[in-house]
Order: sequence, then C-alpha cells, then structure tokens
Amino acid sequence: MDHKDNFVSTLNNEEHDELINLYQAILTMQTPEELHSFFTDLCSVNELKAMLHRWQIVLRIDKGMSYEEIIKRLTPAEGVSKSTVSSTTISRVKNCYNNQDGGYRTALNRLKNKNLDI
Repeated sequence: MDHKDNFVSTLNNEEHDELINLYQAILTMQTPEELHSFFTDLCSVNELKAMLHRWQIVLRIDKGMSYEEIIKRLTPAEGVSKSTVSSTTISRVKNCYNNQDGGYRTALNRLKNKNLDI
C-alpha cells in the first residue's frame, strides 16, 4: 500500500493494521453473493450506492462517454430514487481512472482479461 496516500497517512498504527485486516477480510469473499452480504453488513445503502455510482462512472469513462452523457445516463427516471451523480464525482473518478497504476485500471484490466462483460 502506498504510504504517500492521503487517507493512509491519517491513520495511526492500529487503524492501519485494521484497514489491512479489512482488506484481507474482503479478499476472503469468494463469490459476488458473499461480497454482497459482506458489503451490506459493512456499508449503509447510501454508501453502497455511492460506490456503485463511482463504478458506473468508471465503466462509462472507459467507453469514452463525456461528462454530459454520463450524467444523462445515470440520472434516475422521474419517480425513482433521487440519488444521482455530480460532475464533481465524475471529475474525481476520471482523475483516478487516468492513473494507469490505480485501482480502477487494475480492476478493469483484470475483468477484461477474464473476458467478463463490463
């Protein structure tokens, strides 16, 4: 883990060790169903939606969509959940996506290498 990371640098030793332990716990999940069960225990509905929105943005950026197209595609229909994505979130995701060694790229490349639909 990059110790220059802003988040990691704010942690004390105990928190850092427990963060590593959390990551190790996530890595023990073997199926999407197990991951879903773990994440629904760990996160609120809004936290899960925020993660989903970021991943949806990654997928659309990877397809070459513009900010405007992404916002249009991810804006819920009338009468559906009011949760939406902002241009600020898209910008942050795109900055991370542009990092060739970042987590988004690693995940996308591994999914593509496994020929999974993304």
